[in-house]
Amino acid sequence: MKQLFFLGLITLVLSCSNTALKRSQTSTEGDGSPTASENPNIIFEYAPQGIDSLITFKAFNAFKHKYKDVSGFKSFAQSEGGAWAYVTNSKTQEIANLEVLNSCTKYNVKFASTYPCKLINVSGEWLYSPNRAKDILKLLPEFTPEHPIDLRQLRSNSNEDIQNQNYAMALAKRIWFHQHALEVNEHYSAVRLSYGLMDWAELGDKYPPAKTLLRNTANYAKHTLMDNPKDSYPLIHEYISINRTLNRTDQSISFFRWLDTNYPDIASRNFPLFQDVLTKHEQFSLYNKYLNPNVDFSRMVSSYVWSVDANKRGVYGDRERSQEMLKSDVNGFIYNVSRLVAILVINDREDETHNIVKKAKLELASSEFITSLNSALKGNIPQRLF
Repeated sequence: MKQLFFLGLITLVLSCSNTALKRSQTSTEGDGSPTASENPNIIFEYAPQGIDSLITFKAFNAFKHKYKDVSGFKSFAQSEGGAWAYVTNSKTQEIANLEVLNSCTKYNVKFASTYPCKLINVSGEWLYSPNRAKDILKLLPEFTPEHPIDLRQLRSNSNEDIQNQNYAMALAKRIWFHQHALEVNEHYSAVRLSYGLMDWAELGDKYPPAKTLLRNTANYAKHTLMDNPKDSYPLIHEYISINRTLNRTDQSISFFRWLDTNYPDIASRNFPLFQDVLTKHEQFSLYNKYLNPNVDFSRMVSSYVWSVDANKRGVYGDRERSQEMLKSDVNGFIYNVSRLVAILVINDREDETHNIVKKAKLELASSEFITSLNSALKGNIPQRLF
């Protein structure tokens, strides 16, 4: 199913203009500062600080709901490997610090000797997180692929490096792919933001510096966007994709709220990129603010009709693959329309709800679709089937 999802993602991204895809390599322009295309390693310039430094969503959730508002002596610690712990209501700050490090270490058995637990927050005060990027990059071997460059083979070779526990070389290749894949093939945007990021994050499960650099990459995107969010669709897409890969989608929500407050026009233009994360975090009132039911439904129908036609023309290849892709496209249409209906119901937009349902039934007659629509009419968000 994941493969079908990413194939769908590839179709979506390939519809973007070549110019937009190329811009994903560039940071802010016109200020005289170097861009990512001129200095690729600039993407590691910003180490996450404060609440952004929390590595996992579980740590973020615990900090927000169980630690942040508790008074008294308390401490929060984590390891570069992802282990974390917190202590509240201690007798002294010294005791809190000692207890939290001991607790964190118990969950950090795998990386205790190489990436020990460290204090990151002491009684509500964030400690500065030094940027590890330069140290990590110094340990990586230099890598330049042989010509002609085969991006598929590059990924395969990197996987072999992991099997041989040559993690530093694997990371060097992952980074090279992220920085230069679009220079080799501009149509690799979807692969770069799906399989490319997944490979990078999975390497980080065995070699934590990989995820450290990936978090830096997300933070660089955030800083760049907040400096100048205009005409930044590719970079916003990249930021959301990295956050999804790192299971820190809360950061994407925070960024969309910032856009909503400061640049609502840009939030509106890029709203489709945020729909999934807004749904995941049940931000239905914010979702509703940017919802345009008739326009959104027309886009869904156009995409669905195009997919059905492409299937008939054999665009997807052999019969078996065509049937798989058609099933994925149908499931995608059912999900997107049902979600639209459910969110309209949740936000009490009754007339628009029934209008969309009436038109939707004319596009696809299936018992599965009717069942999904009936559930959506009760305000139930559908589950993904693709």
